[in-house]
Amino acid sequence: MEKLNSKITKKAWAMILLLFLMIGISNVEKAMIGFASVPIMDELGLSPTEWGLIGSAFYWLFAVSAILGGSIADKFGTKHVITIMVILWAVVQFSTLFIYSLPILLLTRVILGVAEGPSYALAMTAASKWLPREKTGTGLSLVSIGAPVLLSISAPVCIYLITNFGWRSAFLAAGISTLIWLVFWAIFGKEKPVSLEDKQGNQVISNTAKESFLPTFLSKNFLIVILTGFTAYWSMSVFMSWVPNYFATVLKLGNAGLSLAVTAPALLTIASQLFFSMFSDRLYRKTGSMIKSRVFVMGPVIVTGGLFYLLGSLTSSSTLAVTFLSLGLTLGAVILVLGPTILVEIVQPQHLGKAQGIFVAVGSIGGMVGPYVTGIFIERASTMAAGFHYAFYVMALILGVCGVLVWMGIRSKKEKVELEAITNLNG
Repeated sequence: MEKLNSKITKKAWAMILLLFLMIGISNVEKAMIGFASVPIMDELGLSPTEWGLIGSAFYWLFAVSAILGGSIADKFGTKHVITIMVILWAVVQFSTLFIYSLPILLLTRVILGVAEGPSYALAMTAASKWLPREKTGTGLSLVSIGAPVLLSISAPVCIYLITNFGWRSAFLAAGISTLIWLVFWAIFGKEKPVSLEDKQGNQVISNTAKESFLPTFLSKNFLIVILTGFTAYWSMSVFMSWVPNYFATVLKLGNAGLSLAVTAPALLTIASQLFFSMFSDRLYRKTGSMIKSRVFVMGPVIVTGGLFYLLGSLTSSSTLAVTFLSLGLTLGAVILVLGPTILVEIVQPQHLGKAQGIFVAVGSIGGMVGPYVTGIFIERASTMAAGFHYAFYVMALILGVCGVLVWMGIRSKKEKVELEAITNLNG
C-alpha cells in the first residue's frame, strides 16, 4: 500500500483551535447545571424527578435543531450557522440571572438545547473539511477534547464561584467567555467547501443528492453508528446531570474531593480520545482499512466502558467508585470521536453535515431519556444509592450491547469487493 503523508495546514490548525474552544465552551455550559444541582434544587424546592426533567429538557428539541443545523450548513456553510448558534448561547447564559422558578429554568434549558443541538455536528463537519483522510481521527479528536480540557480547567472555577457567589455567577462567567470566543471566530473563522480532491480515494459523487443519501441513511453501517451516538449521549448526560450529585450525596465528597472527581474523568477523556484516535489513524495508514482501524478499535473500547460502569456500581470504595465510573464515561466518550470518523468514511461529503447532525440528533434522545430515567430510579428506589446503582447497571448494559453491535456489525462493502477481486486474481 502507498504510504500517506498528507499534512494538516496552518489554516486547518487555526480552525481546529477555534472549534476546540467552541466545543469546550459548549460542554462547560451543559455541565454547569450538574455543578449547581444541589443549590438550585434547594432554592427552587425541586424533587429528584423534577430535576431529572430539568436534565432531560436540554434535549427536547436538540434532535430537531441538530438535523436542521447540519442540513442548513450543507447548503450555506458552517461559519454563519455556528455564529448564530453561539450568539444564542450567550443570550441564554445571561438570562439565567432571572431564573426563580421551575418553568423559567425549564425554558432556558430547552432554548440552550436548541442553540447547542448542531454544535458537535458542525464542529466535526467543519474540521473534517480541512483534514486529510488518514488524519481525520486525530484531527476530530483534537476538536472533541475541547470538552474535557475546558471542563477540567473550569470545574474548580465554577464550583468556587457557585460556593462563594451563588450559582448564577458561574452562568454569568460562561456568557462572558462565549462573547470573547465570538470575537475571535468573527476574525479568524474560515469556510472551506468540501472538494473531491480533499478526500483521497473518493469516487465521483452523484449530483442527485437527495437520491444518493437515502441508501446510506438506511444502511446497516449508518444505523449502527448513529446508535452509538444514543449510547454516548446517554452516558454523558447522566454523568453531567447526576453523577456530581452522587459524588456529593452518596459518596460524601467535599468541595475539594468533588472538584477532583469531576476533573479526573475530564483528564482521562482527553487521554483516551487522543490515544485511541491516534492509534486508529496509525492503523488506517498501515492497512487502509476502515474495519481494522476504526471498527475493531471502537467496538472493544465501548464494551470495556460498560464493564467499568458495572464495576463502579458494585464497589464499596469511594475511590474505586470514582475511578471506575470515570473510566466508564471516558471509554464511552471515544464514540464521540470514532463515530464521526466512521461517518466521514461512509457518507458522501455533500451530505456529511446532515449525517453528523443525525448522529447527534439520535444521540440527543439518549441524552433526553437518560437523566429522566435516572431520576425515576433514584426517587423510587429504597435508597438514593440503590437508585444510582440501578442507573449505572442500565448504562453498563447499553454500552455493552452497543459495543458488540459495532464490533460485529459494521463492515465495508468496498473492502469486501476489493478482497474478493484480489482473491480471484490470485486464484
